Amino acid sequence: MAEYPGTFDMIIRNGRLLDPRGGLDQVRDLGICGRKIAAVGDLSARKAQINIDAGGCIVTPGLIDFHAHAAYGLSDFSMPADLVQIPNGVTKMVDAGSTGCANFEAFYRNNVLNSVLTIKTFLNVASMGQVTHRINENTDPDLFDVDRISMLCEKYKDQIIGLKLRQSRDIVGDLGLKPLEGAVELGRKVGLPLSVHITDSPGEVRDTLERIRPGDIFCHMFHQKGKTILDQNGKVLPEVWEAKERGILFELGHGAFNFSGKIARAAIEQGFLPDIISSDLSLLSAFKEPTYSFSYILSELLNLGMRIEDIIARCTDIPGRLMGYKQDGFLKEGETADIAVLRIVDKEVHYLDRYQNKYEGTKMIKAELTVKEGRVVHRQYDFLQ
Repeated sequence: MAEYPGTFDMIIRNGRLLDPRGGLDQVRDLGICGRKIAAVGDLSARKAQINIDAGGCIVTPGLIDFHAHAAYGLSDFSMPADLVQIPNGVTKMVDAGSTGCANFEAFYRNNVLNSVLTIKTFLNVASMGQVTHRINENTDPDLFDVDRISMLCEKYKDQIIGLKLRQSRDIVGDLGLKPLEGAVELGRKVGLPLSVHITDSPGEVRDTLERIRPGDIFCHMFHQKGKTILDQNGKVLPEVWEAKERGILFELGHGAFNFSGKIARAAIEQGFLPDIISSDLSLLSAFKEPTYSFSYILSELLNLGMRIEDIIARCTDIPGRLMGYKQDGFLKEGETADIAVLRIVDKEVHYLDRYQNKYEGTKMIKAELTVKEGRVVHRQYDFLQ
């Protein structure tokens, strides 16, 4: 620990610091000055203007929700992201295709630049994006505005980190797998990964997996509509394991309609875990059954058998790399102080997913405190010094 001579703006004391990226899992104190983490270690003899006792809590990097909808006011899919995410420990998120090339810049100016959260974007390949849940976007690849998409991806290369396609059969219709093929080619042209919404996709699961590239994202992996990642005996398909081996990323993308506890439990028991944990939260699902919030979804995965260490890695380390954060750790001196303080509490929970699967839980993850760039932006009223 480097010596810091002054009084800290804030010290978070006695918490279990869990940073999978940095290989950190120890009870330590964390000192903050300005926007940065100034010290990590034993700070028991040091003073701070704000002291947080995180005894019994897990202190993690600020959580990343890699798939939600933040174009509030431009899309009726989208939510006021700061209000929904920050109280659940989230400090960064990715908007997953709410806008296309026709309305992305309005979203960027009106929502991204004015958010407390750090927001990156997957640009929808359909020009209108997901403007309304009443009308599906047109995924005909002949209508992809290749020139404008290419221009935006270059102009906003630090903001747009991927492309998005929804390829459910009720969206692509008779086009089948042609939108996927066109979107993969477009992703190749602009040099970005493609995230594919795969619930009730045309063809077999193999047909999608064979077309997407290493680094592309198979999203809503635990859905139960149409072909799933499991075979008739409840085993993860060999082609799914093979795709993961060759670098296809598997994303949770929970959402109100795209998560099955039955599929998730079977896959987790076989050791097939998401690479990315994400909520797919929107105005349609925030604070409503069966999705509620990001911390609620993390709790559900904990109750379905995932370890807390694996959960935190998949909403900090892995999505952080995809967002462009390459440092070798987040909870270390000199890094931006984006921090979540979480507590696992005993609580009986009764789950009913949209496929009518019922299951039980005994634990909940409660976000006690959220720090964004060194400032407390959320604190539970009973989380006292």
